[in-house]
Amino acid sequence: MTEITVLLLIAATGFGIARRFQIPVIPFLLLGGITVSTFVSHENTIDLQRALELGLTFLVFASGIELNPQRFGHQKKTVIWVGVVQFFAAGLVGFFVAQALGFEAKSALYLAFALSTSSTLVVVRLLSQGRQMAEPFGRLVVGVLLFQDVLMILLIILIARVPHGALAVFQGIISTAILGGLALASQRWFVPWFILRRNLENEILLLVVLAQLFFFTGLANLLSIPTIAGAFAAGLALSSFPINGIVRALLSSLNDFFLAIFFTALGAFVGIPDDPIILIKGIVLGLILITLTPPLVAAIAEHFGLSSRNAIEAGILLAQSSEFSLVLGITGHITLGEISRDVLGIIAWVAAFTMTLTPLLANDRVTRWLMHFHPGRRKSRETLGIEDHILVLGFGTGGMWVIKPLIAAGHTVLVVDDDPVVIEHLNQAKVRCLRGDGSDIKVLQEAGADRAKLVISSMRRANEAKTVLSYLRDKPVIVRVFETADAAVIKQQGGIPIMNSDASAAKFMEWFQKTGRATSTESPA
Repeated sequence: MTEITVLLLIAATGFGIARRFQIPVIPFLLLGGITVSTFVSHENTIDLQRALELGLTFLVFASGIELNPQRFGHQKKTVIWVGVVQFFAAGLVGFFVAQALGFEAKSALYLAFALSTSSTLVVVRLLSQGRQMAEPFGRLVVGVLLFQDVLMILLIILIARVPHGALAVFQGIISTAILGGLALASQRWFVPWFILRRNLENEILLLVVLAQLFFFTGLANLLSIPTIAGAFAAGLALSSFPINGIVRALLSSLNDFFLAIFFTALGAFVGIPDDPIILIKGIVLGLILITLTPPLVAAIAEHFGLSSRNAIEAGILLAQSSEFSLVLGITGHITLGEISRDVLGIIAWVAAFTMTLTPLLANDRVTRWLMHFHPGRRKSRETLGIEDHILVLGFGTGGMWVIKPLIAAGHTVLVVDDDPVVIEHLNQAKVRCLRGDGSDIKVLQEAGADRAKLVISSMRRANEAKTVLSYLRDKPVIVRVFETADAAVIKQQGGIPIMNSDASAAKFMEWFQKTGRATSTESPA
């Protein structure tokens, strides 16, 4: 128990430091766990394994709450294509790389499947922190995670039951289908009726939520399928709107606690390998995964209509190994004895390495840098010399609502966006446009920003507008913002902030009033 006590202490310290300095928490937790591993003997790793399983069970449960199938209903085809291609392409490349690194076929197969799926708990956390769950690429990523998690659960059950014959495999698939069916039925009928209609106090509601977790994990154990599958099903049962928001608020503190436990235990379990070659092989496989996934996912997602920026963001978010890979490795090493501890260690190192890098890579700076390598990237010179125009920086999904009335009023409009798909659509609509980053001075010069009569910035981050404001001191610049703090900064720097929520509310009220008048006109007196 000494190791577990130290583990908890280091987890709390790492989490506190990360929160204090606003930096990614996962590297600190992993590093703290690796420190613990220096005085943990192989005989005591069973405690670490239990800590891993405990943390993993709860986090998969909490992540499953975010995986509502209704989020990506209109993207089913894209989700399936991205999920299947990533699963098998990453697995195939991983298999051949593992064999090239000297692993025999069975071990290479385990390593390959460990690279095939992405981490639900890491990706969902990043999407939630960035408030991107409802964005097109966020919905796509959530759908891919759900699809791949189901594939991975079936794969783990298949591997565990193959030695016992075809009947055991069939029973495992049926048991999984029963568990999933109960989760979906509970999501649709029982949970809304029980939680929404009874107006339970928070303490009682928390007990009900945890009882849901215990019920499904206990049922999974009764059906002889992995406990983590039960945790996943329990979360899925609570994933419908608005249940998921209520439950998310209740589990916030517990989620942070188990996140700290899991990643610290993972670091301690991984430890520093006796043979540095193991570490090198793990890093090689991790780099293959990080390099392969973004362009692969981006190409498929863009083919099905997602913008280039969103497609690249989706690819970066999915470029890590899954927590289910640890379950796969533990099954192969401890339950079946088919892989060595070294192979299990490599699986864990790949997970730790890629999960650490994802929060560092999933940002606008990396996305913009990768956009430079897009095949459709090109510079337009047709707009040089334009003046007395309205310059729109960042088009997004609602840009057409902004520029249509301006063009109809006779204004000359120029749109700057760095997404080739957006530029292609604008060209087809005969709208003047320029491919580039609206926060780049050279692009602003090419777009004639200093000769524009009005600049509208709807770029995704308010701080991107700071460059525009510093460059255009004497021009009116309207900036879309999402937070009141950003609005204050923009106003201080001479811009005109427009809160996105206020604009949306105004648009709704305008529509509502028109609809109300039309209805009252048509109604008989």
